[in-house]
Amino acid sequence: MTFLQSLWWAGLFSLLPLIVVMYLLKLKRKRVIIPSTLLWRRSVQDLVANAPFQKLRNNLLLWLQLLFLALLILAFLRPVMKLESQAGTTLILLIDNSASMQTMEGTRTRLEAAKLAARESIETLSNRDEAIIVTFSDRTNIVQTLTSDRALLEAALESIEARDVETSLSEAGLILQSLTSTVDAEGARLPREDTKTIILSDGVVNDLASLSDVPNVEYVRIGETADNLGITGLDVRESFSDTVEYQIFASVTNSGEEEQEAFVELQVDGEVLDLKSVTVPAGNTEAVVFSTAEVEEGIATVRLDYKDDFPLDNSVVAQIVPPGEIDVLLVTTGNAFLEEVFSIDPRVRTSIIRPTDYTPREDYDIVVFDNCETGEIPAGNFLFINALPPVSGFKSGEEASVDNPEVIDWNRVHPLTRFANFEEVLIGNAIVYETPRSALHILEAVETDLITLYETETQHVVVIGFDIFKSYWPLDVSFPIFMSNLIEYFAELSQAGFRPVYHTGQTIPIYPGDEDQVAIVKTPSGKTVEFSFEGISTAYLTETSEAGMYEIDFDKSPDRALPVNLLSMDESKIAPQDEINIGGREIVGTGEVIKTNQEVWHWFALAALLIMLVEWLIYCKRTFM
Repeated sequence: MTFLQSLWWAGLFSLLPLIVVMYLLKLKRKRVIIPSTLLWRRSVQDLVANAPFQKLRNNLLLWLQLLFLALLILAFLRPVMKLESQAGTTLILLIDNSASMQTMEGTRTRLEAAKLAARESIETLSNRDEAIIVTFSDRTNIVQTLTSDRALLEAALESIEARDVETSLSEAGLILQSLTSTVDAEGARLPREDTKTIILSDGVVNDLASLSDVPNVEYVRIGETADNLGITGLDVRESFSDTVEYQIFASVTNSGEEEQEAFVELQVDGEVLDLKSVTVPAGNTEAVVFSTAEVEEGIATVRLDYKDDFPLDNSVVAQIVPPGEIDVLLVTTGNAFLEEVFSIDPRVRTSIIRPTDYTPREDYDIVVFDNCETGEIPAGNFLFINALPPVSGFKSGEEASVDNPEVIDWNRVHPLTRFANFEEVLIGNAIVYETPRSALHILEAVETDLITLYETETQHVVVIGFDIFKSYWPLDVSFPIFMSNLIEYFAELSQAGFRPVYHTGQTIPIYPGDEDQVAIVKTPSGKTVEFSFEGISTAYLTETSEAGMYEIDFDKSPDRALPVNLLSMDESKIAPQDEINIGGREIVGTGEVIKTNQEVWHWFALAALLIMLVEWLIYCKRTFM
């Protein structure tokens, strides 16, 4: 047992002798001659002590009063019981404030439950302990630096708010490195055993490997709810028909254990245009497609008519904008599949030249090299089919090619693969090649990449590492979907246009008009951010942690809107994880913070109250009987 106010113990316990001194005082009497003391027995008792000193007699009231005062002093010193062996005095509280922590658990959110558990942990700190509060979502933030002031720690807890973003701990490892390790004389980092890290989360976390070197980690599982039906994907495309029509694709995911039915509603500028029913099996995702005839622009809202404990993913917004023309240069000796797929999109204007006639130029939105290579490429957007680009890091493998490569996986969250499924794609032959370290693997086989994306500030290159004529891909529905995704992706980069949908946490570029000097961005919650374009051509909105519509007010150009949504499969799967894996360590979650210190002052105060009651009863019995 320790005392949180141990510095005062000597002064407080010095009060005990005062009670003893009072019992040493005696009554100073006057001598009076009386015939008998029979009726004066009460008068000889020491009712008032007014002179020192008498012999100290064994008195029950004395001991009760001493015990009463001692118990009060102990309660004031706040004794603490050590409930478990605690290795350290530095407490690190990692609190998850991502989107899934907004899930309702009864009458409060998971974040509120996490803050309550963190507060209980803070209350057990001794005056020699220190604590730091760190929140994590798409980014890691230090809410309160290392301190032993419990008032500051509790105030920091109250200031934590949820963010409508995904969860990642990639930055946390760097922040905790200096707190949980020391550097020896040889420069090697050694773990500190006097620290304790508590993760308060529902376990829906990415990049846990960043904490692999952090010692003494505990995981407090927050939440019980698992069932949820939410919209995890949204896109807007112009219809391939000749009429002015848009198609809106929505993906509805059921993360529960039972099949769910719901209605999905489409609104454009507040007017209901369509209502469809969707049935989603447990653990699956179903697509809903809406068509909007004669709608050239507006704000589309897709709403899920379903009540659950995580309403954040039940409604999403998108922007319908008039299409712009896209200039495509096709460098080929002839490819009917490519010519046909580019002609489907009415925005695309395709020019075709032979490889021998190509010269580097920057006046095309997309340049496609079909089964041919080139000596150099300028800034721009490029697609290489069955050929490698003239970019450092791309080179042929030890084997020139591989027959019948099998698709093993693809990047399911990148815009290039949205709504595309490559499971049935059969490929006869593919080139084997190495990629730059920063390249993104889009479609993979065992032996090599099949589709790769490589981007710099000025160049955006997609490599399809096989001849589409030697595959069944043009006959699969994923081919036109992928090419349509590629056109959309490259068109936005080349024309500096707005996407129909942005994700929370994403950095959004803001492109002003020629005469614009200032732009004011209003967030969904009403906060405003002002940007000045003096000396710059592009501003970047980095704080997009709220889902909803962001309004941009330019001083000259027409106002614009930015639709920002969560659209996260991971966050919509709200089932809490029973355990997390950190660098191979399986850490089982507990339902509450394991207290290392437990204050027991209230038991001492209760005992003192009982002693005072007994003392009062004894005194009354002696006085009035």
